[in-house]
Amino acid sequence: MQYVEFYKLKNDGSQEVIATCGMKDGVVVCEGDEALIENLAKDGILDYSQAPPQKIFSKDGPRFLEQLKYNFKSGYLNASEIKEK
Repeated sequence: MQYVEFYKLKNDGSQEVIATCGMKDGVVVCEGDEALIENLAKDGILDYSQAPPQKIFSKDGPRFLEQLKYNFKSGYLNASEIKEK
């Protein structure tokens, strides 16, 4: 199964996994931090591989997973590359 982890920076400088999004039966399912997941569902993310960038949502499947790392890359909140279980 393909999945992406979201990391939040803690006060001691370490990172904590706060949510995961993974493919289940061709659909992206997210678990973890409720506020983050709610925002992903409501607002979507931008697909920077398109010009101009297009808004995409979890229903867009693998494309959504691939673009998470480009939308969440701050010092405070990051998304991993796609991983395999």
